Amino acid sequence: MPLLLEHRLTALLRALSIRHRLIASFVLLSLLPLLVSGYISYAESSGEIERRTRLFAGEVVKQVAKNVQLQMLEVETASEALVLSDGVQAALARYAVDDAAEKGRARAELTKILLDSYGSFEDVSQKYFLDKDNRVLDPQVLGQLGGALEQFAAAAPPRRGRPHWGALELWGGQKSIVMLRQVYFKSNNRLAGSLFLGVRPLHFAGIFDNVQLGEGSDIFILDGRDGSAVVQARERPNGAPPAAGLLAELGASLRRGQPGGFVAYEDVAADGRGRASYRAAYAQIPRTSWYVVSTLPNDSLLAQAQSVRDKILIIGLVCFVGALALAYLIARSISAPLEKLAAIMRATEGGNYGLRMDYTGRDELAQLARKFNEMAGNIGQAHEQLESRVAARTRELELANEKLATLSMTDALTGIANRRRFDAVLEAELHRAGRCGQPLALLMIDVDHFKSYNDFYGHQDGDACLLRVARLLHGHARRAGDLAARYGGEEFVMLAADTDLETAAALAEGIRLALEQAGLPHAESPIGRVSVSIGVAVLLPDERHSGEMFIRMADKAMYRAKQQGRNQVQLAGGRRIAAA
Repeated sequence: MPLLLEHRLTALLRALSIRHRLIASFVLLSLLPLLVSGYISYAESSGEIERRTRLFAGEVVKQVAKNVQLQMLEVETASEALVLSDGVQAALARYAVDDAAEKGRARAELTKILLDSYGSFEDVSQKYFLDKDNRVLDPQVLGQLGGALEQFAAAAPPRRGRPHWGALELWGGQKSIVMLRQVYFKSNNRLAGSLFLGVRPLHFAGIFDNVQLGEGSDIFILDGRDGSAVVQARERPNGAPPAAGLLAELGASLRRGQPGGFVAYEDVAADGRGRASYRAAYAQIPRTSWYVVSTLPNDSLLAQAQSVRDKILIIGLVCFVGALALAYLIARSISAPLEKLAAIMRATEGGNYGLRMDYTGRDELAQLARKFNEMAGNIGQAHEQLESRVAARTRELELANEKLATLSMTDALTGIANRRRFDAVLEAELHRAGRCGQPLALLMIDVDHFKSYNDFYGHQDGDACLLRVARLLHGHARRAGDLAARYGGEEFVMLAADTDLETAAALAEGIRLALEQAGLPHAESPIGRVSVSIGVAVLLPDERHSGEMFIRMADKAMYRAKQQGRNQVQLAGGRRIAAA
């Protein structure tokens, strides 16, 4: 790749004249330091601005989260005093009595207590007592509202005496921040019911009024479990939900138990048109799944760094004009003798190296002319050396190709011969056995239940099993005329020259028995260990027999062994070798 890039750049430069190359060089030399320093300044300023923004925004959201928690604690503290009051305890005790009249009076008392306690609070929009079965005790509550309250209470997680906070959307899209507190009798610590308080989101949104990180910034509270907006300072454009990237980061933070962080993401632009890049700092409100999130557009964040960049560009443009003028003057003083030398070199393209460059002086161009003249005299010798090197490289390439051919005949996993080598050896052995009148044996071997082995133990253990079988086969291929090869997948073959049927059957049974005695565990096999099914075919080859027919004979015998129970040897023709 570097050589290719160098070649293309060289070709591009050679398409330009010497004069233009010199001009371009001067321009680049003058602009390059400025551009590099400008880029470094822009990157460093951008990084420092982002670092400071990260720290500042992180502290802001932490402080806002603490303020939200304090307001929640105020509601919790007031509600705790209420549910422990004698009036609430007595009313809930009367409600627990199995008397309809007492229950009615208890409901009325509880409703009055709530009105007396929270009636003057505009931000408390819903206030109800629920019994221990999560039924609303206020008889005036509409069925639809009561059902929503009861469903919220039933879905709340176990609270162990602590209030549970959540968000509930009521009719017309109205949303409330809900605190649900279980009420226990002080006399016996048994569950008496629950207190349900719905607080308007504006009660918490007031905390955001004095928080401003910059133009286009926003601050809101999201539920990290489902991404719903709990409290927001302003409506989002077109009612769009928060960005998926932001919600995914909050969900991951909640799962990790991480209280805060800083994330980059894309979302709807502040004007509602298109998308924009944002940075967001977030902090979790303790004991909730809610996060205070503060966002800032990248454009606002990097405005100062972009101003520095623009100034650098203006300075670079001025330097460019000055460098261009200076480069043109210097280029003219150098390009004329170079053009003369180029004309002589073009004249020698036909192979006439007798031309010489006549140039007087002591500068680099005079040295270049002398070197050119020496080059013309030595070019013949260079050609001879080049041809010698080409011959040497050609031989090295031939040796490398021979090594590559050897590697292409070996199975990469097992290290024994592969299918390609087996096919070549089979054809050669068929012709040789036919000429010599000697029998040729072929064993087709398949690992039993190998797919189940792979599914149960995994592919790495499956590969290790195949390697073990391959080594066992290689160990039984002791003679020079024997060849063990991987045929494909979990199938192997063994070719044995000058081997009759009895000897081939004994060889196959020896392989089967050796693997059985190895005791490789196989939990998915009926016999509990790895086994093989082997088909054996023996031929006295002649011109009628082909490698494909020979393989088909052994393959049929092998499939017959699998059909008749596996872990056995079958001979072509239907005979089975009894296990020892």
